[in-house]
Amino acid sequence: MREIDLQIDDFMVECSTKGLSKRSISSYESTLRLLANYLEKELGVESANDVRQIHLKTYIKYLQERGKYTVVVNENTKKTNNPEQRGDYKGVVTNVTINNYMRNIRVFFNYMYNEKLIRTNPVEGLKKLKTNRKPKYYIKDEELLRLLNNFDETLYYEYRDKVIVGLLLDTRNASRRDTLNRRYTCGFYKKVYIFTSRKHKRQEKSLCLLFD
Repeated sequence: MREIDLQIDDFMVECSTKGLSKRSISSYESTLRLLANYLEKELGVESANDVRQIHLKTYIKYLQERGKYTVVVNENTKKTNNPEQRGDYKGVVTNVTINNYMRNIRVFFNYMYNEKLIRTNPVEGLKKLKTNRKPKYYIKDEELLRLLNNFDETLYYEYRDKVIVGLLLDTRNASRRDTLNRRYTCGFYKKVYIFTSRKHKRQEKSLCLLFD
């Protein structure tokens, strides 16, 4: 067995003891096993100790060039998953997806370095790929009303979520800059949200009717 496989096994035990979800653990393992296979087959690297940043950059380039679902950890899974039948088979692997892979790889190598299991950290200073940010889709007024009317106010958690949505809509308290510059207190009275902020020793109060 390759040394890097044993190192990945140790990392997976660490993930389990931290109580990560099965989905997160599966994502880490799949990403790292694929990386390990590439390092051995293409670069002859079989230990995390021998991985350098240039190897990871080469792997990123490889991900950009290969198509979706063309590489698997276990070849036997192709018989059941039939990736060739997918509509996006061999499609472009986006920078967002590659950044997600590299996030998992960063966690692994940071863990190895912090535990002093490797001498150098190959992910230190490794930058994320640039991604194109898509404009947000704004919902229509009728769609928003449909959302608000869908909450069941007889259930605590749904009423709570409806209040949160109303708070964000009525007070626009999503502004990070405003949040950093002010201190807030709040309260409710007959479905009226009392929003009090203090800035530069000046108190401001506003009343917002959340729902009819």
